[in-house]
Amino acid sequence: MNYYIDTNVWIYAMTAHPRYGEKCKEILNEIETGKLEAAISTQVLAEVAGVLYSKYDLRDMTSQLNAMLSYPIEIYVVHPDVIRVAAEYARDYDILPYDGIHIALAVENNVRSIISADRELDRAELIRRMDPKEFHLSC
Repeated sequence: MNYYIDTNVWIYAMTAHPRYGEKCKEILNEIETGKLEAAISTQVLAEVAGVLYSKYDLRDMTSQLNAMLSYPIEIYVVHPDVIRVAAEYARDYDILPYDGIHIALAVENNVRSIISADRELDRAELIRRMDPKEFHLSC
């Protein structure tokens, strides 16, 4: 089974988040060792860069992005049709447009599970959100 990995999993692992940091690191380790098939998107890469810049005052995040790009993951590209669908999901599920992009890309690529701490994603019945703290490889 393939999982879409949301931005917060990467951020929490990188910043040693007190609640999610260790579990998010474990998830990324499962991806790195090939035990977990995963995907992200160009949107996730952009969001990680933006959060590291704005929230953590990191002006050079090239090493973090290069580390992400070194994982054995698929990277889905955001294209105009995804933006259109994402806007509909944002409207229909009352979620942020960025979350609509994640859902649209997951659905477009037949990925039905997103690992994320973002409870807002629970509103979209198109995907199954799995909280990082509750994720087990057998899920």
